[in-house]
Amino acid sequence: MQFLKTLVIIMLAVVFVVFAYNNWQAVTVDLWGGLQLVTKLPVLLALTFLAGFLPLWAYHRTASWRMKRRIATLEANQMRAAAAASAAPAAVPVQAAPPPPPAIMTNEQEPESALRSV
Repeated sequence: MQFLKTLVIIMLAVVFVVFAYNNWQAVTVDLWGGLQLVTKLPVLLALTFLAGFLPLWAYHRTASWRMKRRIATLEANQMRAAAAASAAPAAVPVQAAPPPPPAIMTNEQEPESALRSV
């Protein structure tokens, strides 16, 4: 799997380098207040990509870190509960009484709701 990931990254880098070589020309970007930015097209595209990628990557890393902490906390609590259960004497579980069987209705005994709908 790591090989495929590396291969895809290398392919994307090669495509970007070829694109940059073929499109190395100056572009003017009009900013606020009459300011203008003159830069090369591949640099502008790389900055645009990073502006979209970095916030989502930071959110993903934060969420991943938070989930790892949550899993570690749950595992620690489970270990503590297992240790406490093995240290305590075994208690006999109390069984609840089974629920009563459902009432059997015959054709002569219809519920009132059926009679009202007629």
